[in-house]
Amino acid sequence: MFNSPIFWLVIAVVVPAIFFVILISRRKIKLTNGEEAFVRNQWRMIGKGQSPKNDILEADKLLDFALEKYGYSGGLGEKLKKAGKLFSDENGIWVAHKIRNKLAHEINFQPSEFEFRSALESYRKALLDLKIKL
Repeated sequence: MFNSPIFWLVIAVVVPAIFFVILISRRKIKLTNGEEAFVRNQWRMIGKGQSPKNDILEADKLLDFALEKYGYSGGLGEKLKKAGKLFSDENGIWVAHKIRNKLAHEINFQPSEFEFRSALESYRKALLDLKIKL
């Protein structure tokens, strides 16, 4: 029995599959009520007289926070790579995050009104995709 290639093939497939299921099952399915309320309250502050730069930076931090609570680790770029398929507009959230990076690292970068609105909408959609009621 232990010399059978089929036995070893089954072991080679089943053991990693079980490990994968255990790993996936450890991820949170959603945020706690308190965590979701925190995100919702922070989101409501975005666009309330602050600068577009601050709004985008804050929205990016909220998405990072939510993904951390879902069990993703690393910087937001790494989290987006790992969680990308969760988002209905994966490209849009990457564009928004790149705008955030330009704001954080390029002294004279000023997003256009369209870029600003599009980025915030992408962050909003991403949070909704994570089942956070804004």
